[in-house]
Amino acid sequence: MTRIIQGPGTMAEDKIDADRLRSIRLFADVGAGLVPSLVAAASLTHVAARTRLFTEGDSADVLSILMKGSVELFSERDDRRCTIAVFRSVEPLMLASIFANCHPYSAGTLERSLLLVLPAQLIRNLMDVDAPFSREVARQLAQDHRHAIAELRRHRLRTTKQRLAEWMLDSNEQAGGTGRFAIPYDKRTLASYLGMAPENLSRNLAALASAGVEVRGRRVILNDPTALAAVAGYDVTAAC
Repeated sequence: MTRIIQGPGTMAEDKIDADRLRSIRLFADVGAGLVPSLVAAASLTHVAARTRLFTEGDSADVLSILMKGSVELFSERDDRRCTIAVFRSVEPLMLASIFANCHPYSAGTLERSLLLVLPAQLIRNLMDVDAPFSREVARQLAQDHRHAIAELRRHRLRTTKQRLAEWMLDSNEQAGGTGRFAIPYDKRTLASYLGMAPENLSRNLAALASAGVEVRGRRVILNDPTALAAVAGYDVTAAC
């Protein structure tokens, strides 16, 4: 069963209102007559940092949508851990899970976060009666699929140094292209996400100094993005 483990700083808020629900892309075009039932069933919950939200294999009885903060999707086996994705924007956490009724990964907050929670069955029922909502669900599932393929390609076809360089360029673009940004989570999580051991991350960070990269704690400065792009091995051809 999906669970949010209560801990210090974990608390429920008042119900969400219709305007805030509509601000979430997934529900932007839901029929007006269906919004009240969603609002009545929705709840907002503050969740403390490092709280387990659900565990791999749990049944997906609710849909959680990240409103603020950050959430890590990960998988563990024995003493090994792999970060699958890190969510930092307003989006559903594993939308596909509510249709398979099983979470393929575990999830936990990286910092104090705000989640909107809705019953999974309500989402499934909504798809049966609201065509615009069904189209948006299909769009988001397709987007998730494309992202998963891109991540697989990145990990299979690039070295760890290239992955780190590409991640830095992407992070710089998201920060406005200023050449300065902050690593948004601890370096252990970054290393896991990029598929390398923490000590390899440290070596790769040092190696990128020759491409104009400066790292001061979590602050990163890119003095030569063109040189970094060459390290990343960017393919200039368009891909779907």
